[in-house]
Amino acid sequence: MADALDLVAAPRQRLSDHVVGQLLEGIAAGRLAPGEELPPEAALAQRFGVSKTVVREALGQLAAMGAVLIQQGRPTTVLPPSAAPLATFFDRAIRSRPEGLREAIELRRAIETEIGALAAVRATAADIETLAALVASMRSVRDTVDPWVEADLAFHLALARAAGNALMLFLMEALAPAAKHVMRLMQDRRELRDARRTLARHERILAAIRKHDPDAARLALHAHFDASRDLIEAIAPARRPT
Repeated sequence: MADALDLVAAPRQRLSDHVVGQLLEGIAAGRLAPGEELPPEAALAQRFGVSKTVVREALGQLAAMGAVLIQQGRPTTVLPPSAAPLATFFDRAIRSRPEGLREAIELRRAIETEIGALAAVRATAADIETLAALVASMRSVRDTVDPWVEADLAFHLALARAAGNALMLFLMEALAPAAKHVMRLMQDRRELRDARRTLARHERILAAIRKHDPDAARLALHAHFDASRDLIEAIAPARRPT
């Protein structure tokens, strides 16, 4: 384990941060694989040249990041990458601030327009089949609330998978709970939305992916988020400068 960790002694200041950085580097480099058990706190403390208290604090930080799993009476283990900690942050940030809904739409627009363009270039036949099935599902539940939200969110996550960029997919998965919350709010305001038009926008996105046309995919997604922005403005108007 010592060779696998390949660690160096900690400097005097910010000891726990140093330990966190060293362990994260070992995880990122693949020397500490998902499922691998870390040495006991005493062994890590000796290896780093710090106290067990410092190691315990560092492991707590890593657990909060979702990098390791701490269980009472069992060794601390390395976890695979997870969007869960970031998902919690996004969900709280959007729900706790009046401008959160608008900012969520702006963030998704910035990410998903490029996701759509990449999907248009990289989507496989299986990806397109999945997207088409999800559009068909949306069509069948057009006049519902929760089933529509589930199908809508699944479509956007499938689009991210089709883009073939693991980091973009990771970020979309982190945004998923917040995106679902926003979608649910919009669905609840049925007097402000037109399900047929919303479905038509998804069909245009799908058509662009089928044609492998990245420019058309970008335009279709921009149009989709333009409509979402207008609806969010009606639900939670942006604050105007005084």
